[in-house]
Amino acid sequence: MHLLQLSHNHVNHDLDQNSCLDLAQQIVKVRQTMNISQTELAAKLCISARTLESWERGVRQPSSSAQALIRLFIKSPQFVLESLA
Repeated sequence: MHLLQLSHNHVNHDLDQNSCLDLAQQIVKVRQTMNISQTELAAKLCISARTLESWERGVRQPSSSAQALIRLFIKSPQFVLESLA
């Protein structure tokens, strides 16, 4: 593999990590703003609290479908919480 390709792959990996961390920070911010616990949000999303915690810490990245739901939650948390009730 060429050095340029290695550099490009490294940049993509960094961007993926940054976007994952950015998403994680947004989840925490909105969840705290809504005054909802990890356990409560996880139950609404039908995931374990441990999974949500790993997303918020940036340890794991949600699947593409979960990311879509999380992004909707970030944009309109009340809508998501009411719709998933």
